[in-house]
Amino acid sequence: MSKVRTALTAALTALVIAAAAVLWHHLPTPTEVYAPFEVVGSQGEPVAGRVIALTVTDVRVGPRARARPRPVIAAAGQWVVVDADLEATSTFLMPEAELHVGENVYIPSDRFALAALGGPLAPGIPQRGSWVFDVAADLLTSNPGTTLQVWSGDDRFDSRLVVPVSLAGAERSDPIAVEPVAVGR
Repeated sequence: MSKVRTALTAALTALVIAAAAVLWHHLPTPTEVYAPFEVVGSQGEPVAGRVIALTVTDVRVGPRARARPRPVIAAAGQWVVVDADLEATSTFLMPEAELHVGENVYIPSDRFALAALGGPLAPGIPQRGSWVFDVAADLLTSNPGTTLQVWSGDDRFDSRLVVPVSLAGAERSDPIAVEPVAVGR
């Protein structure tokens, strides 16, 4: 009886270890577990997450841009200027943005930091302005999928606004005028 019991214990132990190994290999990765909740909108329409609301109003493309009174600044590639209305919905926050062009991710250029969106937001006080991205010129001609992603702080377990933007129909100008952020209605 003890040989049968030993064999049965060994078989069950092996079965539990095999099941644990299979389960281990099918667990989600930490980036999937802690990933933000994407709230997808469309250009020209308001989209709101838990703490931030956004409306992408326009997209402009050009080789040079200017935020008065500064001089015209040439891009390494092409400037992609995304105009938007932005508002905190429930708490003070610092918005962050990225422009995803195909597989590439761009952050707003710090060359327009004083004139662009990205400053603190207060609930109920909207801001209208632009994010300015320096995008590789060859990506604009190949026309991969382009999305603007906006969130606040550590976006784990929080909403991230995702708005597909059209570069094909974007206004082209040289230089692009980058207006300072307008606060309030």
